[in-house]
Amino acid sequence: MSTDGNNLFRVVPGPPKLALPGLLPVYELYVRAGAELLEQPGPLEAELWLSAQLGELSQAAPDREALGKAQSDLIKVLRRAGTPGARAFLAVFAAVGPHEHRAAAAKAVGELRGPLLPPLPSWADDAGKAIAVDACSIQDGTLDRLQYVVEYRYPDGSGHHGLSVSLSAGLPVQIVVIGDMMGMRSELRKVLEEGEVVVSALPLPIAAGILRPAFGELATVPHAELTGPFHANLLFAEHRLSLLS
Repeated sequence: MSTDGNNLFRVVPGPPKLALPGLLPVYELYVRAGAELLEQPGPLEAELWLSAQLGELSQAAPDREALGKAQSDLIKVLRRAGTPGARAFLAVFAAVGPHEHRAAAAKAVGELRGPLLPPLPSWADDAGKAIAVDACSIQDGTLDRLQYVVEYRYPDGSGHHGLSVSLSAGLPVQIVVIGDMMGMRSELRKVLEEGEVVVSALPLPIAAGILRPAFGELATVPHAELTGPFHANLLFAEHRLSLLS
């Protein structure tokens, strides 16, 4: 099959050259999973979906070098598939994926065009464009850790959500995405009244100065020691912290 003069579709001839060809069946599972992305209601859900999917790939990788090769391979396989779900997968990958692979993902999205391919979901333009609006630290005297919460919204004011990171000995030990900020604030007011925690407002530059180096230290942690839930939210957290200024 080749592209005709009306450019109704584009197909790359032959299979892509992969660094880890033995993982092709795994990559093809991701291609099929891309259909789920089309059903996500908004950019936040889409970004969390991508973080969870690539988190599974990260958890299975023996080390960071192999992970990088697998992520590059996945972009090539998604590009070759050219389905609406694969295109959406690449679009979110280009917006919030690992920084070193975003340009390749964006290029692949640009190459997938033609009137037979439906438009990207309506939320695609907002993916990756959240804005940090507030931050605080939460200290619980019964735990040997500090919790930091950074709040975000999208440019139109929608999608209010938070990233909660708990640090112990300077390293992140828990990452939680808060979808219901009003509920979280209600719970926080309750424990404040009971005197169980101390909450302090935190300027965004100070939050950045604390959390970015802590995540940088994760490079010293053996890959195998990071747990599944940690992997699922790690990419999302790294992107959100990159937005702090």
